[in-house]
Amino acid sequence: MSHMENNENYLVELINDDGEKEMFEHLDTVKVGEDSYVICVPYLEEETDEIEEVVILKMVEDPENPDGSLLLPEEDEDILDKAYEIFVERNQDRFDWTD
Repeated sequence: MSHMENNENYLVELINDDGEKEMFEHLDTVKVGEDSYVICVPYLEEETDEIEEVVILKMVEDPENPDGSLLLPEEDEDILDKAYEIFVERNQDRFDWTD
């Protein structure tokens, strides 16, 4: 997949399992059933045309902040596949897709 347009980046700072901050570019949010999934890619300061991997995170209510959400890894491969299919379908015109 490669970027076709050069829109302003939507950056999200996430904390990994080691407690370190990592920057990601938010590409889309999709619904699978009643749940929302954030589709993003690791942010690179040097722009590249090729995106080799997307990260799919489940959005869940933050028990410590009723107005906030947490983004957590999804383990179910079927759900990950469905979220990716929805993402590809919704973004046919935004990216140049290659297998």
